[in-house]
Formats: sequence, C-alpha cells, structure tokens
Amino acid sequence: MRSSGSGLMLPVMWLAVILSALSVVYVSHLCRQLYNDLSQLEQEANAFQVEWGRYLLEQSSWASLSRIEQLAKTRLEMRVPGAEEIIVIRQ
Repeated sequence: MRSSGSGLMLPVMWLAVILSALSVVYVSHLCRQLYNDLSQLEQEANAFQVEWGRYLLEQSSWASLSRIEQLAKTRLEMRVPGAEEIIVIRQ
C-alpha cells in the first residue's frame, strides 16, 4: 500500500520537472539575447575603430609640412629667403 506521502510525491516531481524545463528555456533565451547584444557592441566597437583610424589620417594630413608650407605661402605671403637675404649672427 502507498503511504500518503508518496501520493503527493509524483505531482511535486512533475512540477519540479516543468519548472526546470521552463528555467532552461528562459536561460537559453537570455543567453541568446545577451550574445546578440554582445555582437552588436562588437560591431559598434569595430565601427569606432575605423572612424578613429580615419580621424588619425585626417589629423596627419592637416599637420603635414607641405600643407603648412602651402598655407604660409598663400595666406601669410611668406617665402623661402634667398641666399643673399640670410644673415648669420654669431656671438
């Protein structure tokens, strides 16, 4: 004969199995969602790296000596002095 405790054991075990299955489904969904977020953040980080590289290239082109020399000639009307215009001062 069954005791009264074993009659309650089967529904409790079924409930535990169902709750465990639902927990697995929830955790799997959460992992997929977090992995998707991680992938998006990695893509964003890669885009920022590309943009940073472009900014570095732009900065180096703005600071190039030929550009500075060209601006000095056009905006400031500067020129390279001739040999006769150079004065050497010695102490």
